[in-house]
Amino acid sequence: MLAEIERFLNWLRRRNGTAHTWQDYQCDLQQFAAAVGDHPPQAITFHDVDQFVMQQAQRGMGPSTINRRLAAIQSLYAFLSDEDPALVCPVLPHRHGLPEPKRLPRPVQTEQLEKFFAVITDVRDRAMFILMLRCGLRRAEVAGLQLVDLYLQEERPRLVARGKGGKERSVYLSPQAERALRAYLAERRQVASEFVFLSYQGRGLSTTAIHYRLMRYREQAGVSLTAHRLRHTFANDLVSVDVPVTTIQKLLGHAWLDTTQTYVAANDRQVQADYFAASKKLEGWQHPPSGDPPTGHGPRRALAPGGAP
Repeated sequence: MLAEIERFLNWLRRRNGTAHTWQDYQCDLQQFAAAVGDHPPQAITFHDVDQFVMQQAQRGMGPSTINRRLAAIQSLYAFLSDEDPALVCPVLPHRHGLPEPKRLPRPVQTEQLEKFFAVITDVRDRAMFILMLRCGLRRAEVAGLQLVDLYLQEERPRLVARGKGGKERSVYLSPQAERALRAYLAERRQVASEFVFLSYQGRGLSTTAIHYRLMRYREQAGVSLTAHRLRHTFANDLVSVDVPVTTIQKLLGHAWLDTTQTYVAANDRQVQADYFAASKKLEGWQHPPSGDPPTGHGPRRALAPGGAP
């Protein structure tokens, strides 16, 4: 199976050499091969996948991680089935797929943001994380940004981000993001690399390097946040000022509107208004409770012994 995995990874690299997708697939598929052995793909059964899922769960992997690795196996078999149409994928979604908890996106609180950025004095790092916070860029999009993608001289400065699947979208720069980016570019070394954000060796930064920088700063600031939570904060801020959800979808580069709707669900202005309007009408909701809370907004009736009215 290792030879088939290598051919599949080479095919992924040819399709989009700048994306990091093939590296994620490599990690997932190598773990699968280590668990089931280097056998021909035709010899792998759903019982082997059963054991793989159980092993992953015992190692503490969550449902989303396990499901991602199962999807990688399915992609491998879809690739191999072009050569052998009789090949059957051993992953059975109804048997192996695990339910994932539906979590609402959690924006970063203003106090935590202030502490985080207060410890960042490097103009490069400040620009990178402000692009995530004010423009909604993913970590990989920041790492892959090139000089040719910048359009800072336009009336409304923007850049072109390469999202998942190599899809490109226009990303507009807020005044804060533009200032941070220009401050970095004024100090950026003149080297042969076309990447905007350079390592100290003059090469493009990896997503891992950006992640390590973020971990270092959040430890110094004593806060808990991730690059993706900065992106969540960007979307949440737009929802809070009633930007249409379809516009937010385009700014974030979401393929499906349902993905963007989670931000609306987390900050639904109508639900907020309805709840607080109701709380003003309900007796007892405006004052500290004394004794048992009333069951409605009318006066409580005294209860006879035994609980009968």
